[in-house]
Amino acid sequence: MRGVTLLSGGGLLLVVLGAATVAMLAEFAKTWRWYFRMEQAMALAMPATLVLLGLFVVGLVGMVVLAGRD
Repeated sequence: MRGVTLLSGGGLLLVVLGAATVAMLAEFAKTWRWYFRMEQAMALAMPATLVLLGLFVVGLVGMVVLAGRD
């Protein structure tokens, strides 16, 4: 259970960091092309973020439930 939590938390961090990097580049460039890339990155990152966040929460709850058994 701990592995699922760590992997999903790390993956979530990487996905959000990648989308934030594209957003920062778009704000620095201030061109419509980069704003379009930012929208594409957000559209691509949203489903992955929701899945990874769900796995992370389930992993955290599972760790709490199993903590009393160790």
